[in-house]
Amino acid sequence: MAVVVNPGFDRSGAGGWSPVDSINHQWLEINLGERTEVTGVATQGRYGSSDWVTHYLLMFSDTGHNWRQYRQEDSSGVFFGNTNADSVVSYKLQQPVFTQFLRLLPLLWNPNGRVGLRLEAYGCQYKSDVASFDRASYLLYKLDAVTSPSPKDLLTMNFKTVHNSGVLMHMEGNHGHNLSLELLKGKLFIHFRKASPVIHLLPVEVAAI
Repeated sequence: MAVVVNPGFDRSGAGGWSPVDSINHQWLEINLGERTEVTGVATQGRYGSSDWVTHYLLMFSDTGHNWRQYRQEDSSGVFFGNTNADSVVSYKLQQPVFTQFLRLLPLLWNPNGRVGLRLEAYGCQYKSDVASFDRASYLLYKLDAVTSPSPKDLLTMNFKTVHNSGVLMHMEGNHGHNLSLELLKGKLFIHFRKASPVIHLLPVEVAAI
């Protein structure tokens, strides 16, 4: 069962969401209106009650039909919720979610109460760049010579093509290392080459996806 609630019942308001039957397979679904970069969530129990969720799953979808479970890198995917109706439990997502729809699925709740919660999601409007290329073109990503990227920097892309071969992306590092993403006869290949003091580029490994 899904429900849409008035903004007056968000985490800062009175009341909250509580389904008629406190059983498994209930969920609270949020339509963000457009594709959004979600960076965190916060929950409370239902205001002035004994109703709160102690464990839950977080799901996301671009269409509202096909859903994926969000998993933190160091957990099984289960989020620990509240122990009372008033305290706030917040999570900053280790990797942001790019989605239009969010679902919170309660797993366990206060045994002396019912399923109940107030929910906030944090983030910003998602913007992406779209480019078209012929078979002789490619994307070049060159790192800043002054600053180094964080180990957690993430570069994502989706692509559609009518050709089964071509270079999709080529990245060059500060010290001569480079990384290429190539489509060859319908298979994706990652080419990584490491710079050498003697020979400019040494192939290190090639992986097919």
